[in-house]
Amino acid sequence: MLYRLRRFLDVRPGEGLSVLLSFLYISLVVASFLLAKPIRNGLFLKDNSPYSLVYVYAAVPIALTLFVPLYARAVARIGPRLLTAATLGFFALNVVAFWYAFSFHPFKLLPGVFFVWVNCFGVIAPVQAWSFANSLFDTRQAKRLFGLIGAGASFGAIAGGVMARYLVKPVGGAVNMLLVLAVLIVLAAVIVTVANARIRRKIVTRAAVASRDPVRDAIRQIAASPYLRLMAALVFLVAIATQWSAFQLSLVADERFKSDADALTRFFGTFNFALGAVSFILQLLVTGPALRRFGIAVTVLVLPLSFGFGTALIWLIPGISSVLLTNGFDQGFRFSVDKASYELLYLPIAPAQRIPVKNAIDIIVNRVADACGALLLGLATQGFAWIPGLGLGLRGTAAINLVFVGMWTAVAWRLRAEYVRTIHESIHRHRLDTERAASTTIEKSAAEALRSKLAGGDAEEVRYALGLLEVQRTRSWQPALRALLQNPEADIRRRALSLLRSAGDREIGPTAVEMLKDTDLGVRTEALLYLTREMRVDPLAQIQQLGDFEDFSIRAGMAAFLASPGPAQNLDAARALLETMVRAKGPDGARERAEAARLMALVPDSFLDLLGELLSDENEAVAREAIRSATIVTRDELVRPLIQTLARPELVDEATGALARYGNHIIPEIEERLRDDRTPQDIRRELPSVLVRIGTTEAEQALIGSLLQADVTLRHRVIASLNKLRTLHPEVKLDPSTINLLLAAEIAGHYRSYQVLGPLKERLKDDDPVLLAMHNAMDQELDRIFRLMGLLLPGVGLHDAYVGLRSSDELVRANSLELLDNVLDPELRHLLVPLLDSQVSTNERIAIANRLVGAPLDTAEQAVETLLSSEDPWLRSSAVYAVGALQLHSLEGELNRFDDDSDPVLKQSVRAARRRLRGEMVPAQVHEPAPAAMGLGVGTG
Repeated sequence: MLYRLRRFLDVRPGEGLSVLLSFLYISLVVASFLLAKPIRNGLFLKDNSPYSLVYVYAAVPIALTLFVPLYARAVARIGPRLLTAATLGFFALNVVAFWYAFSFHPFKLLPGVFFVWVNCFGVIAPVQAWSFANSLFDTRQAKRLFGLIGAGASFGAIAGGVMARYLVKPVGGAVNMLLVLAVLIVLAAVIVTVANARIRRKIVTRAAVASRDPVRDAIRQIAASPYLRLMAALVFLVAIATQWSAFQLSLVADERFKSDADALTRFFGTFNFALGAVSFILQLLVTGPALRRFGIAVTVLVLPLSFGFGTALIWLIPGISSVLLTNGFDQGFRFSVDKASYELLYLPIAPAQRIPVKNAIDIIVNRVADACGALLLGLATQGFAWIPGLGLGLRGTAAINLVFVGMWTAVAWRLRAEYVRTIHESIHRHRLDTERAASTTIEKSAAEALRSKLAGGDAEEVRYALGLLEVQRTRSWQPALRALLQNPEADIRRRALSLLRSAGDREIGPTAVEMLKDTDLGVRTEALLYLTREMRVDPLAQIQQLGDFEDFSIRAGMAAFLASPGPAQNLDAARALLETMVRAKGPDGARERAEAARLMALVPDSFLDLLGELLSDENEAVAREAIRSATIVTRDELVRPLIQTLARPELVDEATGALARYGNHIIPEIEERLRDDRTPQDIRRELPSVLVRIGTTEAEQALIGSLLQADVTLRHRVIASLNKLRTLHPEVKLDPSTINLLLAAEIAGHYRSYQVLGPLKERLKDDDPVLLAMHNAMDQELDRIFRLMGLLLPGVGLHDAYVGLRSSDELVRANSLELLDNVLDPELRHLLVPLLDSQVSTNERIAIANRLVGAPLDTAEQAVETLLSSEDPWLRSSAVYAVGALQLHSLEGELNRFDDDSDPVLKQSVRAARRRLRGEMVPAQVHEPAPAAMGLGVGTG
């Protein structure tokens, strides 16, 4: 029964105590206030005209002006926890003092002083109560739970109304009701004390960091933020509109009960009780579902629109019924839907700033509005002080109030969009900070480590650093490389000189001449090649002077000299030398072939056949040099051999860059390869990167045409590449039906993954390779889902939300989900948010999947069988491993279909699984999928 109740109220495990104490605290505060209001009204109207209310309304800001700075400094010094309990204790003592004064020492201004005190209490105590709730829950929890917690306000309204209605006579009149009020405030202080001892808050506010003037700092911050300015404007307008409505209620009540304090107290108590009951029902049944389904974009407009309708009714039909209806809308919706929505508006504000800003808006702005409203009300009715009024009654004040309500509605409308923008801004700032910190740390540490290795005395460290630079080929390291030309190790001198030659460094010419006399033949050869290519020196003259050169260096130097443009150019002789170098074998053959590849870039049109041959050279260094020359040559004859090099992971980056140099010219060839299933899969998977590097609208159209790929890894790369190009060419039109089709398939596939995951989790440990592969694959699915949504909804911060959802900060994750809740269409939101909300358990997601996808998987055998049919090769390997690890003999026959598979990992997994099924021991490294190899894509979807 308790479980069903918790599910109905949408309270998750671990939240019960926080919800209960928040509910009780807010109930007692509201009950206190709504008991104080009838007492206040009855005692004041007994001796004063309703039109005198304008003076007590105006006096409230003066009292708060004295209180707020002291309160802000106390918060900064001792923190809000202790101060909240202390403030409630102080208020309880105030009430006892008022009871004593009314009973034994009444004076003329006492009802007015008490009226001002009640209004101050009605501002400060609820602000403290909701700040307390804000500190316990993040954005997502607040959206689920504030409807329930806000029901405490409605319950308090009922309790306050009942006490005001039925306890006046038994306790001996309105004055003695003050003792009941004191007891309620003391109970609220007890609740806060218990909560401080038992609950850890999500938002920790530390004392001792405060500025000298926290109130002024908060006001300055409000003035600087468009969002906070709108919040302040909303509070200002709401305060005036509701103040005028409360005045209208006091006016008609005074006319009806003729200054009878006890009757007025009972009337206002009955009214509060009735509206509290309505509000309580709305809070339990409507607020939570409305916030979850529509968000604050809708709920923040409920009160101004209904209030505007009631005010228009007062203008049309002035009388007690229309006034009661308008105040009913106010109290019914304000303590239910509107209050929860309003408190949610504070959640995008940074936690450290939230409490001072909330205090400034809810206390200072609210009371300034009271003062302005009181002045305007006096001028509209019977005057203010010595200034005469217009003498307006119900109809006239309602007409003016309609203007305030109209402005209130306009501000609320604008605030909806600003709320989303503020949430997006907060998670965007988090993403930028995270990326900046990570990239700065990585770049700085990597650069320092590399520089340290180059300058160090350890030859192996220097060689390692040179190996990295031979891949990067960046000019920024030239000064460090020049220093290595004097290194005692010959191979280090040679490799440094080779890197400087490739970078075209002309500053080392004199040093290269000296290095022709180096004791090492390899160094002298590099020096000769440098002088031949960069300084246009005749190699024969240098060889005759120095002698003792290796044969290949003579050929390389001569070929470089004969191929270089100028009077001595002889391409036939250069070809003969280069053909000899291209077919060189033996220990130095790879180096000679690499030099041939490098030299072919000197005359682009003359050696294309030889360069194409070197592009497929089995030696990595030779093929890399050939790709670099092909990047310079860029001839059609080299396109196909360059595409073939995409199959070699170590050459992919260079080959992709070389192909991209062809631009739109090779896009038809790439499109044909993407469509052709006969093209090797590892080549097809790299082609989207080529299109990204080309970066034209034609390249984007080619990617759009390749979205419907069966291979999940290729589909992932097409989607990722298209996301990158959308930032360059947002004007290109996408077919939303294709994107929606893919998106629906990916979401359904992700839910199917949870169906597979459920039975496996029951049989396997959390660190089992199969589960690791599943989680990795599901991460890839989510990545594709977000990228597809980014194509449908550019510019709404989906990338920021995706990064925020992976944050370790609970508040950042909650804000990311809140952003998605506000920018996604309802249908997509209801499908996607449960997959992302960490407060939704795996079992709940499986239950949703069973409803959406159907065909639930109840056993591990069914789950593994589904994985065996996956498109992802690594998931298939993991499933094969699971067949053996879980001894699933019923699936042994399914392994036969993989006997002829070309994937060596899969074949090895099949052999290991069969051995385990026979009861043989298999070494872990033989059958366990390595986590590092996971993430090739997703196959369950």
